Amino acid sequence: MLLSKKASLKRKLKSSSLNSSRKKSKVVPVGVDELPWKTLTRPSVSGVEEDVGLLMLEEVEDVEVVYEDTGSGRFAKFNFKGKAPQVVEDTPEGGETTRAEITDVSAESQKLSDEILENEGSEEDTFDTDALPNWAPHTLHPILLQSLHRRNFTDPTPIQAKALPVALKGKDVVGIAETGSGKTLAYGIPILQYILSKPKTKSNDKRQLKALILAPTRELALQVSSHLKACLSTPGPTEKSDDAGAPRAKGPPRVSVAAIVGGMSAQKQRRVLERGVDVLIATPGRLWDLLSEDDSLATQLKALKFLVLDEADRMIETGHFAELDNIVRLTLRQSREDDNDPEFLGEQRDDEEREIADGEDNEDGGKDELQTFVFSATLSKDLQKNLKKAKRKGVNRKATASTLDELLMKLDFRDPDPEIIDLSPEGVFVSSLKQSQVECMSADKDVYLYYFLLRYPGRSLIFLSSIDGIRRLSPLMELLQLKAFPLHSQLQQKQRLKNLDRFKSIPNSILLATDIAARGLDIPAVDHVIHYQIPRSADVYVHRNGRTARASREGFSLLMCAPDEKRILRGLLSSLGTLDSNEIPDMPIEIDLLDKLKARVQLARKIDTAQHKVKKEKHDKNWMRETAEAMELELDSDFADSDDGAGPKRSDKHDSKNAQLKAELKHLLSQPLIARGISKRYITSGARDIVNELIDNSHNRTMLGFKHSDARTDLVNYKTSARKRKAKPEASVEETEEWTGLGS
Repeated sequence: MLLSKKASLKRKLKSSSLNSSRKKSKVVPVGVDELPWKTLTRPSVSGVEEDVGLLMLEEVEDVEVVYEDTGSGRFAKFNFKGKAPQVVEDTPEGGETTRAEITDVSAESQKLSDEILENEGSEEDTFDTDALPNWAPHTLHPILLQSLHRRNFTDPTPIQAKALPVALKGKDVVGIAETGSGKTLAYGIPILQYILSKPKTKSNDKRQLKALILAPTRELALQVSSHLKACLSTPGPTEKSDDAGAPRAKGPPRVSVAAIVGGMSAQKQRRVLERGVDVLIATPGRLWDLLSEDDSLATQLKALKFLVLDEADRMIETGHFAELDNIVRLTLRQSREDDNDPEFLGEQRDDEEREIADGEDNEDGGKDELQTFVFSATLSKDLQKNLKKAKRKGVNRKATASTLDELLMKLDFRDPDPEIIDLSPEGVFVSSLKQSQVECMSADKDVYLYYFLLRYPGRSLIFLSSIDGIRRLSPLMELLQLKAFPLHSQLQQKQRLKNLDRFKSIPNSILLATDIAARGLDIPAVDHVIHYQIPRSADVYVHRNGRTARASREGFSLLMCAPDEKRILRGLLSSLGTLDSNEIPDMPIEIDLLDKLKARVQLARKIDTAQHKVKKEKHDKNWMRETAEAMELELDSDFADSDDGAGPKRSDKHDSKNAQLKAELKHLLSQPLIARGISKRYITSGARDIVNELIDNSHNRTMLGFKHSDARTDLVNYKTSARKRKAKPEASVEETEEWTGLGS
C-alpha cells in the first residue's frame, strides 16, 4: 500500500513537471548540466601531455554559488549575476505563462516532493517480527528491529529485558548492572523508539533537541553515538557505512544524532547544533562551554523529553561536578525555585498527581514530562532507598552520604516513584572473571609486568594512576619491542582515538591508560586487565575489571601490589565486602627467568635515561637561545663555547654510548628464554619434555619450556596443585577431588 502511494506521488510529480515545462516560456536553469558552459582550448604551457590528464576545459560566466543551510545539511545553489539565459517555448495557445502560474506549479511540485519525502523509506518500515520473537513483546519500530537482526542481537540482555518495558511506558529508570551488559541500548532504544514513532521532520524544518545523554569521558560519548547511529538504518547490499560503523543514510536521516566532546573543533560542533539534532551526546565540560554562548540551546534543554546520565558516579568527581550541576539546573521545572516552601510542596505534589492521573498531552502527543535515565555499574544501596522515598516530603539533601547522592537527589524526577533496577552481580564481580595478585617491590614491578606480558601474550589493558607513570613506562615498552599505546587526558583527542583504534585492531597489543579508560568503553576481546598501580576507590577497581570478561566472555585481572600498597588494597577490598587480600591467589612466577628479564629491563632503563637526558639538554639550550633572541640579548662566551665547541663532542660521545647500549639490548632480546630443566644441547635429555610441544606447535613463542596457555588456566592448575600438596596424606580420593574442585 505504501509502495503504491509512493509511486503514485512520483508519477504526479513527473506529470506536473512535464506540464510546467510545456507552459513556461522563460526558465532560469539551476542544474549544473543546464548552465551555459563554454569550451576552452588548453594552454600550451599547461604542462599536460596531449593524451594524458585534462580532456577539456570549460567555464561559465555570471554565475555565483550560494550555499544554503537546511535541516538535512548544506546545499549549493547557482544564481546568475547578469542576464539569465532564456529557453523560449510556445505554449499550446501561443501565449506566455505568467509568473504567478509558474509559482503555483513550483509550489505544487514542492508539495508533492515533501509528500514523497515523508513516504521515503517506506520499504524499511516493515519487518517480520517472527525473526526476533524475544523482541516482539516490546513492539519496537521496524528500523530498530532490522538493526538488531543485522547485528545478531537475537535476545535482549537482562538489563534491557528489565528496563525496556518500564522505560517504554514513560517511567524514570535508575539502572545498576555489570559492565558490558548492554546499558547503552537499555536507554537508547526507548529514545529512538519515541523519535521514530513521530512524523518525519521536513528538510526545511530545524530539528528540536529531544534527548540529552551526558557521559563522563570523550571516548564513551563517541562510543554511545556510534552505537545509536548503528541502530537507525539498515544498509542495502551496495550501501556503504561511515567510519563509526553506522550505515550511511540516503538523504536526511530519520533521527539526527551528534556527539559534542572536547578536543575537537568547537566551531564545527556549533554548526551541527545550529542545524538541529534530535539526540545529543556530550561531555559536561564542552557542553557547558557551548551553552554559555548559545541561548537557544539552553532553551531547548528546558524542553527536553529525555535526560540520561551514563556512568553517573564518574561524573561527580573533581573537575566534572560543577558543569554537570549547572546543566542539570537547566532541566529543572521553574516551580522548583520555591521548593523550600512546605505549603508549595504539598500543592505541587497534588498538581503532579492530578496531571499524571489525567494524562494531559502536549503538542507532540506525549505527556509534558521529562523522562530521566540514570545508569551505572555501581550505586549504593542507601541511595536506592533514598530515591524510593517521596520527593516532596522535605528530604534534606544536604545530609546525603555522598556527592553522587546529592546529585541524584537534585535531579527533577517527574516520576514520583522511579524504577530501580539492580542487576549487579553477587560478589560485585562477574563469575567469568579470575583475579590474581603479585606481591613485589615497587622497583621490580617493571620486571614482573614484562614477565607476564611475555608469558601470556594477548590484548592487555594496563591501568596506572598517574600520567607520569605512563610517560615513564611507554618508552620502556618500546625499547623492549612491545606494542604499547598510551591513553590519558593530556593527549590530543585525535591521538587518543588513534591509539584506541590501534589497540582494538592489533593483536597482542598493550594499552597504557589512566582511569579515563575505566568507564564504559566497549573494547572487544580484552584478555587481561593489569592494575600496575592500585586504585584509590572500590568503584574504580570494579570499573577497571569491567573492561574484561564482558558479554559472557572470560577475563583475567592481575593486581601488582607493593608493600606500601597493602594497606590501600585491604581497605579497598574491605569496602567491597566480598573479598580479602588473602583470598586473592598469587600468580605463579618462574623466578629463574626473572633474573634474565631483569637484565633486559635495567638496560632499557639506562637507554631511556640517557635519551631523556639528551632531550632535556637540547630543550634547555633551545629555550635559552629562543629567549635570548626574543629579548635581543647575546649569550655569553661560556654558553657559546659549550654549544659550539664541546657540545658536539659530548653529543657524539652520548650517541656512541647509546648506540652501544642499544646493540647490547638487541643482543639480549635475540637470546631465547629457556626455562629451568631444559638442556640447551639435547632437548630430549632435560628434565622437561618439550619435544611433543615443539612438534604439535603448542609451545610458548618467547619462553621455551612452557606451553602456550592462558593465565586463567595456569592459575587454576596452580591452585589445584597447591591444594593437593596441602592435602593430608590420609585424605581420601573424594576429599582430594573436593579440594581441587574448589580451585576450579
